[in-house]
Amino acid sequence: MVERTATTPARSDEHAATRVRAAIYGTVIAVSVLAYLGDHEPGPWVTALTVAGTGIVIFLAEAYTEVVGRAYTGVAARLAHELRAALQRSAWAAVPGLVAGVVLLVLALLRIDLSTRIDITLWVGVAALAVCSALAGRATHRRPVVRVAWTVASILVGSTIVALKAALH
Repeated sequence: MVERTATTPARSDEHAATRVRAAIYGTVIAVSVLAYLGDHEPGPWVTALTVAGTGIVIFLAEAYTEVVGRAYTGVAARLAHELRAALQRSAWAAVPGLVAGVVLLVLALLRIDLSTRIDITLWVGVAALAVCSALAGRATHRRPVVRVAWTVASILVGSTIVALKAALH
């Protein structure tokens, strides 16, 4: 028999925080892979599949660490339930890489050169970090000035990644 628990506001906030955390982590990894690929000039399919594939690998790694981490809590649950829950909590880690792969393919079909494709996709990543920070700030129920500061800080972090990519490559 499967035990069902009611979704409380605190539990809902916990799920939202898990999704945002995974999306931020996936975005940072996707942006890093994009910065690396900018130096190597692979074909459009290789670029898109590498970034999307990295998203999937991050998702699987997140799910694996979730299952292993739960094993140490001592809470007994059925393996199928644990796996399903871990996959649901970790799925958002794959989204940034998959979105970046789609953006790269669309831009390639529009015959935009590789450097510009990567730069556009990096800025999409910066925007994703800003959105995640805004969502996280909203969930904290802090004063608007603090929320804006976190969002601005996120944009600065993302912009720094793009600037470093441009300076080093």
